This record gives sequence, C-alpha cells and structure tokens, in this order.
Amino acid sequence: MAINKQTRDKIVAKALTEIQFARTYKQGKTRNWQKNEIMYYGAKKPTDSSRANVDLSGMSEHVETLLSKVDNPLTFKFIKRKESQLKRVERLNSLKRSDAEEDFWDLKDITGKKQCIIYGRAIYAYFADSVDGIYKAHLENVDVYDYLIDPSAGGIDIELAQYMGRYGVKKTRSEVKQGIKDGIYLKYEAQQLVDGASNANAQTQEEVNKQPRRRDQNVWTTTTELSSSEDYVFWEWYTTYEGERYYLLLNENGSCAIRIEKLKDIFESGLYPFWTYAYVPDLTEFWTPSPCDRVREILMAQSVSINQMLDNAEQINKPQRVVAVGAIEDLASLKYRRDGVVKVKGDIDVNKAYRTIDTPAIQTPIQVFDRLEVIKQSATGITAGAKGVSDEKTLGIYEGNQANVADRFGLFNKSYSFGYKRFAKLYENGVREHLNKKTAIDILGGDGVEVEMITKRDIFRKDETFGVMVEASNAELQVSEAEKKNKIAFLTQEAMNNNINPKKATEMKMQIAGFNEEEIRQLMDTSEFGDAELMSEAERDIEAILDGKDIKPNRSATTAYKQRILDFITDNYDEIGDETMQRFYAYLDAIEPFIIENMNRMADSKIAQEQLATPIGKPPITDGEIPMQDNPELTTLPQ
Repeated sequence: MAINKQTRDKIVAKALTEIQFARTYKQGKTRNWQKNEIMYYGAKKPTDSSRANVDLSGMSEHVETLLSKVDNPLTFKFIKRKESQLKRVERLNSLKRSDAEEDFWDLKDITGKKQCIIYGRAIYAYFADSVDGIYKAHLENVDVYDYLIDPSAGGIDIELAQYMGRYGVKKTRSEVKQGIKDGIYLKYEAQQLVDGASNANAQTQEEVNKQPRRRDQNVWTTTTELSSSEDYVFWEWYTTYEGERYYLLLNENGSCAIRIEKLKDIFESGLYPFWTYAYVPDLTEFWTPSPCDRVREILMAQSVSINQMLDNAEQINKPQRVVAVGAIEDLASLKYRRDGVVKVKGDIDVNKAYRTIDTPAIQTPIQVFDRLEVIKQSATGITAGAKGVSDEKTLGIYEGNQANVADRFGLFNKSYSFGYKRFAKLYENGVREHLNKKTAIDILGGDGVEVEMITKRDIFRKDETFGVMVEASNAELQVSEAEKKNKIAFLTQEAMNNNINPKKATEMKMQIAGFNEEEIRQLMDTSEFGDAELMSEAERDIEAILDGKDIKPNRSATTAYKQRILDFITDNYDEIGDETMQRFYAYLDAIEPFIIENMNRMADSKIAQEQLATPIGKPPITDGEIPMQDNPELTTLPQ
C-alpha cells in the first residue's frame, strides 16, 4: 500500500530529528574512543615532560592479547524440538555452514570483536535476499561511528528501541536510476536527487568523528573517498510512526528519503536487521565502556615511568656538571674519550674544579612501572600467564590463575553469545523468506558427505520453530587442566564399571579434549547416526500419515523403524480415528518386504564382519565353548 506524500514528509521529519538527538547523545562517548585510537594506532604526540618519547605499544598488546583469547568464532546451531525435525534441522545447519564460509563470517566475527574491545560495542547488520530467485546471505560489520540508536532502549534488547539506523550506505547514480525504473524508489524524490550533486564527500558528524582514527595511522590525508559526482551516501533508518515501523533510505543533506516502506513489507518478521553485543552489557546504557577505557590511564602512566627511566639513564651516561669557570683549559675535554686528559690550570684543586649534578635513581621509575603492571592485571584479568610469558613455577598456582583468567574471558563469551542468538533468529527468518529455489548443501550421512538439493519446504513446517544453541569459544573452554583430567578419569572409570552409557561417555571425553561437533560425529559409530536418522524419518512419516498424505514405503525401514510406528499407535490408540488407523495398518503392510530385505542384509553384514575379525588359524568361538590358550607351536596356516 502506497504511503501518501503528507505522511512521508512527517516520517522524514521525525527521522531527521531522531538522528540529531541520538547523534548528540552519543557524541560524548567518542572522546574516549579517540583516546583509545591514539594509543592503539601509535599516534605519537610531542611531550614536554621528558626527553624520551617512546611508544610501548601497550594498548595494541592489550587489544590483541584479549582478542587472541576470544578469536575462535562462536557458532550458533539449530536443534530439534521433536524427533521429526532431526533431518530438517541438519539441513538448516548445513546451509548455515555453507553461508558462513561463502560470506566470510569468521573474519567478520574477529573484526567485530576488535571494535568491541576498543569501543565497547560490536554491531552487525544481517539480511538475506533472492535476486532473480537466487538465495544469498549477507552479514555486514557496522562501524560504531556509523550507528545510532534510541538511547532510551537501554543495552539489552534493541527491539525496545523506537528508532535506529546506520550511515554510509552507498548507491551509484545508475543504481538510483534503475531503482526508479523498477519502482523501488520514490520517483519524484529520487529524480530530484540524481538531478543534483553527489553527497559522497559530505562532512557529516560521522565522517568528522572518524578523522582522528585515520590521522592516528599516520596517513597523509584523512579523506578516504575520491571526489565523485556519481555516488550518493544514505542513512538506512528505521523508525516508528503511529505504532508502525518504517524503513527509510534517507539523504540527510537533502532532507529527503528516496524509499519509505513499512518494515514488514521488507522483512516479514518486522525485526530490525541488526544484532549487537557489549563487552559487559548494561541494563540502561547502550554505549558502555570498553576494555581499553579501563587500562588507558594505567598505560599512559607506565609510558611516563619508562620515559623517566630512559631520561635518568641518559643523565647517568651523559651527566650535567658544575664547572669552576677558568679552572679547566678545555671544557670539551670533560667528555669521555679513551686515554683522555683533562688539563687544570695552576694549582687548582681538581676535586673543586667541577662536580656532577646528582641524578634521580633509575630504579624508582621501574618500581612504579611494575606496580602499575600489577594494578593493570588486576583490573583487566590479562595476566602474564594469559600472555604466555608467565614465570610461575608452581603448577597448582599457574593452573588456578589460568582458570581465573578463563572466567574473565568467559564473561565476554556469554555477552556475545547473547548477540549470536539474535543473529540465529535473523538468519532463520532470512532462510524462511528467501530460500525459494533449489540450493545444494552437504549432509554428513552414514556413507560420508552427500550433496542434497533443498528449498525452504525441505526445512520448515507451518507454525514450527527450532531451538537455538550457541556453542562456546575457547574463552569458555579454558578450564584448568586438573579439571579436564578429573572429568576424563571419572568418565573412563564409570564407563568401565558399566554405570553410564559408554558411547555417551566417549562423546563427552572428546568434547573435553576439544574436538568440534563435526569431528565427533565422524569419530562416533556411524550406525548410531544412521539409527537416529531413521527414527527421525519414522517421526516424519507418522506426521505425514496423520495429515492424510499418501507416502511411499520407506525403503530403509527396519524392525526398529516399524517398532517406532507401533509404539506411537499404542500410545495414541484412543485418539487415532478409524480411517487414520487403516492408513497406518496399510503402510505397515507396505513396508514389510523392505524390512525383511534390510534385516537380512544387516545380518549378512554382521556375519561377514565377525568372520573378518576371527584370527587366522582359529575357528569362530561358539556359545558355551571355552577358548583354547594360544600355542605358537600348534598354530598352522590353512592349506
């Protein structure tokens, strides 16, 4: 439904007011960001407090050490809420893995974490589309300088915000013209734009805020865009007007929007297409302090101490002297040289001719530096052990400290795992809306990796939802070695005593050892995977029969498959109508030949495996037979 001009003008005016308000609110936060950038990018400022001016690279060390502890990307995966969803969930997870590789999610994850460490926030935009029917996923990093949000929303759920958006969305003149032809852009507003000048080099507040970051990298110019008459830069702005959410492609300079639509007409879910997390989330504040804010002053003080030490060392090596005027013939001779001689006039007492000015102790700045280092470690949790340079000799103390460090990093892990859950929801919605044509995925089955062509109908059922689980990064897995050993020893012992499921114990031991999900699935018995898949197919076929669908007999059916259907009939006998019951019985009759064929094949396969496992020269042991002891002298090869 078209939005009339009067309403559009009101929405644009509201959006421009929101941009200015959110920008003003955030502006004070950028001061700390720029101080962190100065230290991270190594912009050296002149100093009057010391002769030495050495950059210790403390901020880059802090950022990169912390980043190295959380560099393993989190990954969300979908989980079944009922058995019939198993195969469909596997398809969705396989599609997600393919999208992640194609769209470089791992790298974008790391760059987002780096912004979170320096600025306190990581922000991403996610959406899917289907150009010419071809599905594609898009994950994009959003620079914190380019993002604005309703400050009253707080720091937990961005869906509480009345407005938000990002700056820097670029369109060429030809793209805008094509959008006019396709009916995507408002004809009058878009034509006015292309008839005017480009705004690619407009100095918005966002661009001005970025300039110190560029100067800190010692570039010759802070401009990143060539002057162009073909490019336009927009705000992608999302606002709420009369209880309805709207999307705007907004040109702030011209105070006009070339596209205004209801958000639900673009994204069926009506959710904002962003997900975000803070280093330490806050209930009431979105723009929270960063890990760099906490150490900046300490690093600055450490730099002062080291430069003082260097000044003192230079003063010791090249001291200042007080000289009696006229007592020494050549003042230049006071400078050290091999076999040098200093000539003194007349009968002047050499000890009174000059003296060296006292120099402050060189150890004092070093002691101050060391004390500041202890304070910094306590404030951040980034200890020498975390950096890999610990000289702790006692194993128990070292492991205990490492566990404490893991706890601190695990806190960060929990924060961005919260963001990943929203990412998973946006991803699922994108697949539901745009996976319309067949797409190839890789599925791990009993016979290895298999290629399957799917659409969204192969994944989703009406009114069904999947569960979401976010897997831990190495930050959460850095438990102490002692804890790992204790858990593995316990699982091993209990499995040997037949107190627990040995297969599940093996799987848990592999998880503790650090194997990922895919590696565990490949290492585990493939028959277990096949059984689980077949039981999922049984649940799927039960649902189809209940829906009154005509389904072909499952050619993989076994007695376990049949038993699952019989169990369902028994458990729901009173609720199943006569007509449906007849369909169940007809289906069970239809699969009987396949059950017999499959069970015979499985029996033959088992016998063959047992024969291969029997040592050469020994007959297979029958029930009740006591095996003979090995006797090398009696062993003979078959003729």
